[in-house]
Amino acid sequence: MTRTQAIVNGFRNAFTFSGRSRRPEYWLFFAFVFGGAGIVSVLELAIRGTTGGIVLRAFQIAVFVPFLAVGWRRLQDTGRPGWFLLVPSAIVVASTLVSGSVFQHMLGLVLSPFGLGVRGGPDGIVGGMSIVQILAGLVIVYWMSRPSQRGPNTYGPEPRVQ
Repeated sequence: MTRTQAIVNGFRNAFTFSGRSRRPEYWLFFAFVFGGAGIVSVLELAIRGTTGGIVLRAFQIAVFVPFLAVGWRRLQDTGRPGWFLLVPSAIVVASTLVSGSVFQHMLGLVLSPFGLGVRGGPDGIVGGMSIVQILAGLVIVYWMSRPSQRGPNTYGPEPRVQ
């Protein structure tokens, strides 16, 4: 599969959460999403003198559902349910509800071994959730890198190798 095919398939199947996606389709679309965000950020910095503006937000909104769908299908290709992809995000939402600012607490978690952060209380809970989120993200990346499950599985037939 070429880069162009992966990008076209990602947008063509943007709302398809059934079936399977092979590794090349996922990782090439992944490269497009993160590379595109980087390029848009650099362009915004050069033109406006700041990053994170409306163009970057529009790009992120445009690729969010297609990226979620291709990741969902990729997990299903490995024989795992696609909703596992939502676990790291659910941890972010839960820790935000507990404390308000995940970044602030992650920074406190990093600084606390040096006696610079707050320990215990909500910070300790959010810090623990932050570690769990990072570990869950690493597990997802590991699963995404695994080979396709051979033959048909619960989520459909094996995609043909192109």
